[in-house]
Amino acid sequence: MFLKPKKAIVKRNRLIQGDLIGQGSLDLRGNVEGSIEVDTLVIGRRATLTGNVIAETVRILGHVKGSIHARRVIVEKGAHVEGELSYEQLSVAPHADVAAKLTPRPLLKLWQERQPIEEVLHGLTLAA
Repeated sequence: MFLKPKKAIVKRNRLIQGDLIGQGSLDLRGNVEGSIEVDTLVIGRRATLTGNVIAETVRILGHVKGSIHARRVIVEKGAHVEGELSYEQLSVAPHADVAAKLTPRPLLKLWQERQPIEEVLHGLTLAA
């Protein structure tokens, strides 16, 4: 039997100022000002990210301002992306707003020596 990796969640109406680096999946529903490095990142409809991302897969439904380096980037309807996208696979839905430099290329390997993202979030102090 295989263990399913856990998903960490940044709840709506939360603001995190700082970098989030860890293993696993992150569901961003709030706001982050800083860099994120995880395996899988979902940026929710009401979420905003101002910073850079390194991940295997990034699914964007909300707002991102910064650079994204991922193997797979999915930009959903209603999403807004400003900055730079570096990717192996890119999917952009109709009615998505992408104002970014697009660079198709293989991604650098993710660092393997990261602690689980749930532990990273647990140790943070939230900004007011």
